[in-house]
Amino acid sequence: MGSVKYRDDVAKVLMEMENLNMHPRVTGIAWRKMIEEELPIEAWRRLSHREYVDDGEWLEAVRTVTRAEEDFKETKDLRGGGPSGTTRGEKRKFEDSRPTVAPKHVKNQSTATEKAAYQKKKAGERKVKKEASVAPKGEVRHTVWSEAHQGVDQKVVDKRKSDNECTRCGMKNHTWKYC
Repeated sequence: MGSVKYRDDVAKVLMEMENLNMHPRVTGIAWRKMIEEELPIEAWRRLSHREYVDDGEWLEAVRTVTRAEEDFKETKDLRGGGPSGTTRGEKRKFEDSRPTVAPKHVKNQSTATEKAAYQKKKAGERKVKKEASVAPKGEVRHTVWSEAHQGVDQKVVDKRKSDNECTRCGMKNHTWKYC
């Protein structure tokens, strides 16, 4: 009988308790104690105003008192009283009207090596953006390779070629013919 739990329906609880009590036939104070443990405290208060001699009479009082308590709670919820206990007639407190603020996002803590790698990556992206603003492919300006690379060291030209950059100026958005 300890597995029965009260969930806002006294009729269901009492029916389950009576069904489980078919064979053991518990009566008296023990029977009342088992039922009282499942009832809400407000129903206990209402039942304490009178003494009941007969178990049947006591069970009927439990049904009516607890059902009255359930009806009261339903009415209160329908009026807008809800769990906070406020009703329509009451003024709302200033704290109730204040909108709730979402908690701030906690920043990820990075190590020094992660920060350095991120800064290096961002610097490379800035360089690419800066290069992108220079003259895009258009008309061919140089047709002779040796004339276009006059004054540029061969090591620099080789490095730029391996990095897929313009071998004349080092930018990535064009080739030496359009430079």
